[in-house]
Amino acid sequence: RRQRQMCIRDRIATLLTVFAALLQLGIAQNLFQQPLAAPIFPLVIIAGWGAMRGLGEIVPGAALAAIALGVASEERTGWFLFAMLPTVLLILPALALRPSQRMLLAPVAAALGVIAYQGLLYLVDGVAFTAIVESDALLRGTLYSAAASLLLASACWALRPQPPDNGLFI
Repeated sequence: RRQRQMCIRDRIATLLTVFAALLQLGIAQNLFQQPLAAPIFPLVIIAGWGAMRGLGEIVPGAALAAIALGVASEERTGWFLFAMLPTVLLILPALALRPSQRMLLAPVAAALGVIAYQGLLYLVDGVAFTAIVESDALLRGTLYSAAASLLLASACWALRPQPPDNGLFI
C-alpha cells in the first residue's frame, strides 16, 4: 500500500511539473511584458514539492519539464536541464532538515534557482547584459517564484499524511 501511494505521488509531481512547463510556455509569456519578471513555474514546483516531499518524487518531472521546454523553444533541452540543476541541488539536503526548515528552504531554492536559470539561458543566448540591465524585472520574477514555492510548500505541509489517531494511550 505504501509503495502504491509513493507511485501515485511521483505521478502527481511529474504531472504538476510538466503542466507547469506548459504554463510557462503559454500563459507566463502573455501575462508579463518583461520575460524576466515572469515566475519560472517548473522551478516553483521543483522547489516547493521537492523541499517538502524529497527529490525522489520531483526529479522525473524536472526532466520531463526540461524536455517540454526544449521541444517548444529554440534552445536545446540540455540547456533547460542544466538551468534547472541549481534548484535541484539546493533541494538535495531537504530530507535531512526539520519540516519547518524545509519550508524555508523552498523559497530560497526557488529564488536562487530562478537567478541561475535566467542567467544561464540569457548567457547561452548571448544576451546576458540584458539580464543585468533588467535586474528589477529579474528581481520581481525571483520574488514571485519564491512566494509561489512557499505557498506550494505550505500546501504540501498541510496535505502531508498524518499518523492514525489510536486514542489517548496508544
